[in-house]
Amino acid sequence: MCRWQGIEHEFRIGISSESPGLYRYARFYHVDEVIHALETYTFFDGANAICAKLQRRNDGFLRNGSRIYICTGGHLEIATPECRNAFDVLKYDKAAELYMQLGVEKANERYKKKSKKKGSQSTYIQCWKANVEIDKRYSRGTHESYIVERNKFVGNENLLIPFLILRKIFFGAGGFVAEKGDIRYVISPKAMVSRRVVTESPSQWPILSTRDEPLSTKDKYRVHVTSGEGVRSEVTRLLNNALTSYVIDAIESEKITHIEELWNPLQTFKDIAANTEGDWQIKLMNGKTESAIDYINHHYLSVIEELFEERETSDWDVYVLDTFKRLCDKFSQGLLEDPYVVRRLEWLLKLKVVEDEIADFEYNYIPKGKFDYRSMYQMDERMEKKIAASFEFTNLCDHDLYEQVADKIGAERILTEADIGEALLAPPKNSRAELRVKIASEFDNAALCWNKITITKEPRIKIDMSRPTAEEYSRLFERYPELARMPSAVVVFLRERRRGETTRQVMVRLLAEEEDIRGWEEDISREVRNRLVRNPYLDYLLYSNNKTYRFDELDGWDEASIRKKIEEIRKDERLSEDDDL
Repeated sequence: MCRWQGIEHEFRIGISSESPGLYRYARFYHVDEVIHALETYTFFDGANAICAKLQRRNDGFLRNGSRIYICTGGHLEIATPECRNAFDVLKYDKAAELYMQLGVEKANERYKKKSKKKGSQSTYIQCWKANVEIDKRYSRGTHESYIVERNKFVGNENLLIPFLILRKIFFGAGGFVAEKGDIRYVISPKAMVSRRVVTESPSQWPILSTRDEPLSTKDKYRVHVTSGEGVRSEVTRLLNNALTSYVIDAIESEKITHIEELWNPLQTFKDIAANTEGDWQIKLMNGKTESAIDYINHHYLSVIEELFEERETSDWDVYVLDTFKRLCDKFSQGLLEDPYVVRRLEWLLKLKVVEDEIADFEYNYIPKGKFDYRSMYQMDERMEKKIAASFEFTNLCDHDLYEQVADKIGAERILTEADIGEALLAPPKNSRAELRVKIASEFDNAALCWNKITITKEPRIKIDMSRPTAEEYSRLFERYPELARMPSAVVVFLRERRRGETTRQVMVRLLAEEEDIRGWEEDISREVRNRLVRNPYLDYLLYSNNKTYRFDELDGWDEASIRKKIEEIRKDERLSEDDDL
């Protein structure tokens, strides 16, 4: 069963330290260096890691169709391309990890060269797929997106909420958070920081965001799950996205039309996340108490099985359902430490590391720093080591504790090297992401978005050395009175000629002597553009000639349709240029 979906993950980038998990504040240093390293990175086939020119600071598309950017708060984020199913999401999530490794590696090479020249000790960057800090005010994580039929889903969000709450039992990332003055290991750090059940804005840290951002045709709607977590386990990621898409399918097809509501959903979310002992009991609005596993089996799993009988399913769909049913059976029997479970679910694998494998984790104690959790919370050396090991479990770079433990314990792997290589180098076949990548290679002056391209046409800047006339001054300040408050190095205004003789240019009159500015024309042009951008009354001059082309369809972008779309844009641009002559 296919459903278009994708995920966005916020990575934590910072300075390598002997106690990486014990800093009190999120550290966003060196994010720019990693992006710059990827901008200049070229693969073996000559293709650039970043295929789309970054039209605004640190925002663009990777060659595999993923988007890389710095989001609110200074996090570096990679969003996978539009994927047809959960297996593709898994592939491109792993590819995002590799892109981060490449960026950090290249950035550190530059640091090493600089340190050799200076003769000083170098500072190296690391990258973590962490979800929250110990202090719950600092949160990162993974947002999940599922594209649905608008008229079949909108208004039925309440049917999905209980599943999003209870799925944490299986798919939490695990980690330490500070709770009521104490530090404890929880199933889902992200659940512990959630503040709302449903809100429009993702910035309010809800379980589900209802902001209407389809990024597709008008009949589509984006289900935006903002309470997801970044995980390293391949089985956890696959099952999480696949089962969520099955539940959404069941809601759309009206197989789920009514569900027993949870009492105080937000508190239930936190209670579930905090209980690492098992036997999860939930309270319902009707006053009854029920096992969370029984609730999932009754309201969701049975319906998914019915859906499978009617729909065409892939081998991966069958694998997901069989694995999940077996995990439910294990949990019903209280077998949380069963090897079958530990090898597949991240929070239990990470818990095993901090409880049983801690002796193999190399950790050097260092003096407390200025921004250090040890200055806020009491902890002995063993707890300090556990917290550091839990955090290092998410390290993608030099100290990849997850890979060490996964190999030792025999964590189940799903992806082959060929799968990951394909996701690293190419977008999903016949998808809108493939169209974007092709467009990026055809138009240098293009600003790309998920579902549109804007061809930028900056006005020509002509520098005139002569002084403005009194009449020109009068017209200029009458039209733009704000210029009277600006520094008088340059005066800018727009000159237009119409009726088939349209010439749009920015005319610059310099209040300086000719000999003072000769040879500085290029710098002056750059300064003019900067002033236009900073001035809300004039910056439209830079964009007034731009034209935007949309491509809302997610599928069907094969070689022929891509070529046709590119030719349509080229033809329209040629006609536009002819009109301006």
